[in-house]
Amino acid sequence: MNDDEYSIRMILDAQEMAWNTGDSVSWGAPYSHDADFVNILGQFLQGRRAMVDRHAQIFSGPFEGSRVAITIRRFRKLGEALASIDTIHEVSGFQSLPPGIVATSTGKLRTLMKYLALKEAGSWQFVAAQNTAILPEQGSAARS
Repeated sequence: MNDDEYSIRMILDAQEMAWNTGDSVSWGAPYSHDADFVNILGQFLQGRRAMVDRHAQIFSGPFEGSRVAITIRRFRKLGEALASIDTIHEVSGFQSLPPGIVATSTGKLRTLMKYLALKEAGSWQFVAAQNTAILPEQGSAARS
């Protein structure tokens, strides 16, 4: 693992901890002030403030007390200061799921989160992210 990938791993570890403690401000901290985010419902949020506000709602609502584990699937540098990061987010302990979203397996929601990160003044920030639910395998009856 090179220094850049390690730095991203540390950012994701902090984001994981923030989710697990329901801290929307820390969860949003890695995003640039004008970052783009497409959530699991396909809703577009622009800017860190919008992401922090939305996550404050979900951390005190359907995802209150939930836990997430984040795994990097692929880290790809696209230049000296640009990287694409594919992750799997596995969420458990949720109260309910948004309309139209089903658990990937009993009690677990897995999503693929794709981040675009930009390195400025030696630090990485997420400038864009998109979250997509991973559906249950055919024949699976995962419901929440």
